Amino acid sequence: MQPIPYLFDEQSSFPRIEVEGQFLFIEYRAYQASSRVQTWSEQHFIVLVLQGHKEVTAGSGHFPLKADEALFLRKGAYLMSEIPEGRGLYQSTLFFMSEAFLKRFAHRHADLLPKPNQASAAPAIHLPESAPVAQFYHAVLPYFNTPLPEARRRALCLKFEELLLNLIAEPANATFALFLNGLLQDKPAIASVMEQNYRLNVPLHVFAQLSQRSLSAFKRDFAAAFSMPPGQWLRVRRLQHAAHLLQSTPFPVSQICSEAGFESLSHFSRAFHLHFGATPTAYRAAAQTE
Repeated sequence: MQPIPYLFDEQSSFPRIEVEGQFLFIEYRAYQASSRVQTWSEQHFIVLVLQGHKEVTAGSGHFPLKADEALFLRKGAYLMSEIPEGRGLYQSTLFFMSEAFLKRFAHRHADLLPKPNQASAAPAIHLPESAPVAQFYHAVLPYFNTPLPEARRRALCLKFEELLLNLIAEPANATFALFLNGLLQDKPAIASVMEQNYRLNVPLHVFAQLSQRSLSAFKRDFAAAFSMPPGQWLRVRRLQHAAHLLQSTPFPVSQICSEAGFESLSHFSRAFHLHFGATPTAYRAAAQTE
């Protein structure tokens, strides 16, 4: 599963603005009738819909977005992004930002954030007051695909910081301010990181990075939190999620396999049968007769 923003590296024709180590802005257009992608984010980002309609599912949240609406997704968020059929042209801008940039912002403006020890662990945060994002997009529009001298790069950093200030100034965006407040804490809790990201089919070192730990520290803290190896916990948690989907949705088994974090349908079926004593199809049938 390839993360974003690297999904866009294969489509370099999209207009972009990049300040290395700080942020990357990409203007995205889709002309196909419909598109559905399961991926995860290696950076924090804001998506602003400019035209058309998009539906994003992240964690337990489902977010239908139309023109001039914005959504923030945190680093490590597992998401399903869908452009529904029959909606015509879809256009959006994605504002990717490094964690280092956001941490500097949070520390610089800590007095504007909520009280200490308050934070939001949500993988996605709707920005009800998105006008500052749209205003920022139109302000930087002339700089897409344009060489940036150092003075312009610094000016864009200041403009982006101004955008973040305008977002947290709006009471409706209080949850986003809570997220920024969480960046002032040293390390996220292992349990929170894993519960948000267990469906990611990625190497163990990626989970360590998401938890802001070395691999050895991650394994040590994981054992203290769960009393079992990460691989065993991930398998059981994914199977539990698959069982929930079999009971509560009409999704085909192949889709549930993917959404639960398994890449191979045959491996998923064997693991499910070993854990629950029934194939996914038989498990669903039994649940429907209860």
